[in-house]
Parts: sequence; structure tokens; C-alpha cells
Amino acid sequence: MTKITGEKAGEQKTVAPFIPRSVFDLTQLPPKDAVAAWQEALGSMYDIRLHNDGPNEPLRIRTKAYHFDSFILGALQVRVKQDVARSRARYARDGLDSYTLHFHSRECVASPANGSQQRIQCGDLLILDQAQTSSSRLNGQDDLYMVVPRAMLAPLLNAPDEHNARVISGKNPLVALFRSHLHALYRASSDLQAQAACAVTHPTLELAAAAINESVREENSIGPQMALAAEICRHIDDRAMEPGLTAEKIAAAFNMSERKLYYLMRVHGGVAAYILKVRLRRVRAALVDPVHRHKTIAEIAESYGFTDPTNFSRTFRRMFDMSPRAMRAFAGAGWPGEVSSRHGVGTMWDWMRHI
Repeated sequence: MTKITGEKAGEQKTVAPFIPRSVFDLTQLPPKDAVAAWQEALGSMYDIRLHNDGPNEPLRIRTKAYHFDSFILGALQVRVKQDVARSRARYARDGLDSYTLHFHSRECVASPANGSQQRIQCGDLLILDQAQTSSSRLNGQDDLYMVVPRAMLAPLLNAPDEHNARVISGKNPLVALFRSHLHALYRASSDLQAQAACAVTHPTLELAAAAINESVREENSIGPQMALAAEICRHIDDRAMEPGLTAEKIAAAFNMSERKLYYLMRVHGGVAAYILKVRLRRVRAALVDPVHRHKTIAEIAESYGFTDPTNFSRTFRRMFDMSPRAMRAFAGAGWPGEVSSRHGVGTMWDWMRHI
């Protein structure tokens, strides 16, 4: 049973709306129906394998999530063992480009593709990059999680593409502070109005970045230089397709030296590297979009500034770990259905695809 609410019953329309809430509860369904519903909901984004005690055992799964516009905050209770994997095929099909930050209360393991397993203790922070492959073996879950679009969090991170399946000890003071903040925010979310939710968005993102960076150095902390770096990234995002976009022009737009610009953008691999990543992600989006199905890969690549097919294919493969042709083929294969809402607000999984 899925319940979606945005305002509390009996409120007048003049009262400011509460933030959207999604409740997905399988505890009352017959076991067979519950398994099918969970496979349908989660299976559109992950390869999952349940280890239920028996076909007649109830599937005790429940999640409640809140939509803060710039991120999703939720709690998940799962009383069944399961293997959860994010494959290249899944990414090619759904194009999710976000980070999921998990605080597990049960010990489990996670690993990137072909990487070593990371053991997660109670209170540890697990970071999963949805644009990369990963796998987790879960002995049940009682998690607090946060889903953040890459565009919102990456500008605040050191080496933003190198955190997939990374585990940070819950004993780290910044991680402990972030965990306490999310628990308090989740408890308050049911009574939080949209305007108040907007006010806590940036502090929450900044605290998340501090926990992941494991530092609050001035150049990467809650401060002017962090805000400036994020603004530069947005400036590049808006102008990434301009052929004359150079470090010189970007520095001039912000009235700073190129040296300072390179310093601020070093966490993204540099100015040119960031521009390249933005353009490649837009190519990827066009390749999987049915609207552009009639165009050849070369035509799409050229429209985003990649005129050398060989170099484009090599660069694309380096970033996405598959060729442009494979990306388009996976996307064309489609994916299983999704849970929908009769209320038109959308479910947690709808939010994750469009946030």
C-alpha cells in the first residue's frame, strides 16, 4: 500500500503546505504480493535478490521519505536479508545521477564493481554514487538515508567522482554531527512546512559535504570560497555548450585571476575537466532519450562539440565505463514497471528519477 501526502487532513488551503511525504508499506500484504511489489519498486533501479525464510513468511518492509526539493530524506526498515546491486545496465537505463548517503544501524558489507568489500558498522556513513556500479549484502536494514542530486553536492566535495561505496567511520566527529542532524531533521519533517524546509537545505548539504570531505578547511567548508566554487560550477553548467567557453572568460566573469579559478576548481579536476564532464553527461542524456532515437551517435556527439568519433568514444567509455553504443542499447531495452501514486504527487522512486 502506498500513501502520498503533501498536507495534513483538515487544513485550510490558506495554510502553507507541508513538504511532500511518501509512505511505502508492505507489512500488511500477503508474502507473494509483497515480494512482487518490492521487486517492482526497487527492481527498476537495482538488481535485488531476497533471502526470505520461506514463501509464506511476511515481508516486513516499510519506508517513509520526505521531499526537500533539493534532496530526499527517508527511513527504511527491512526485516529480510537481500543482495542489492547497481549495474552498468541499470545506470544506462535510468540515468540516475545522484549520491545516496546511508546510515546503517545493522552491520553489512558494500563494494564498488570489482572492488574490495567495505564492512559497515552501526553508525557508519556509506556513500553510494548512483552513476557508478556497486553491490551490497544486507542483513536486514534500519536505515536513515539521504538522496542528493550530483549537481547539488558535487561542487562541495573533494574529488566528487571518487566516493562510490566509501565508508566513513561513525566515530568521526563530523560524521556523528551529520548523523545527529539528519535524525533530528527526519523527526521534525512531518511538521515541516515548505518554507522552513527550504531554509535548512543549504546547511544540510554543507554539513554532508564536511562529513564526506572529513574536513572543514576554509577552502572546502561552509564559507565564501565554497559558495564561490559552487557558483562557478553553475555558471559553467549554464554555458557548457558555448564554443568559446574558456578559463580566461570564466575568470573574467567572476573578476578573478585564472590562478584563483584553477585553485577553486581543482577538486573537480580543473576547469577543462569539469566542462568535459558536463558535456559528456548531456550526451549521455541525449543518447538514452527516445526523442533523439532517430539521430546517429555521431550526430548527437557532434551537436555537443565532439567532432572526433574515435576520441569521443574513448572519452565516453572512460567516464561511463561503457561505449556510447552500449549505453544506447541498454537504454532501449527499458526496465520493469514502477510503483505509481493515485494522488499524482509521485513516490520516492519517482522523486529519485526526477530530483
